[in-house]
Amino acid sequence: MNNPRPQFQLQWESEIVEYVQFLWEKTRTRSKKGEPGKLGVNVPLLGPRFMPPSYLKPLNIVHPFYYPQLARCPRCGSDKDTTWEGWTSKGPRELHGIFCEEMALGAQLHCNRCKETSKSKLKARNGTTHSSDSDSSIEGYCFTTTSTVYWKSWEHWASSGGIPIFFYRCALTRDLFDLLVELRPSSTSAGLHQSCMSH
Repeated sequence: MNNPRPQFQLQWESEIVEYVQFLWEKTRTRSKKGEPGKLGVNVPLLGPRFMPPSYLKPLNIVHPFYYPQLARCPRCGSDKDTTWEGWTSKGPRELHGIFCEEMALGAQLHCNRCKETSKSKLKARNGTTHSSDSDSSIEGYCFTTTSTVYWKSWEHWASSGGIPIFFYRCALTRDLFDLLVELRPSSTSAGLHQSCMSH
């Protein structure tokens, strides 16, 4: 983590992670019939954007419980050979929002097909060519849903509403991104700020 966060922010984020993990464990498909588990009627469904008390930053969760369409590999496109392996090890990512700064926490996706492809490429380094349907511009088999590498093959309009937009140096809430697209600013950030304040 580059910037330390207050103890209360960390505690609040950890409680959200426990809550989402509980939902995921209770509802993910385990049977051979492909039927998902069921939650009790007394379990509230909250998220993916969690709004805290005013002195903490909101937390956006980018997890397959809320966005099942994310369960495809950005490298090979497979949605059958992917598994979810916990949370990003770098912690939440900063998001710029319209009214306040926010955070986003993503899950890790492992692609077993790309893992096998990577293993076979290592074995084939003796000069033989290895054909693959993989995108050569994306390396690896483990991706985080808050990383630029994961979103490299997605168009912003193809992702579901509510998912933040992730760039290399910054990330934006969907609300701020939609505002920027609507305004199509040709001015500076100060000019955009002034325009927002006048409306």
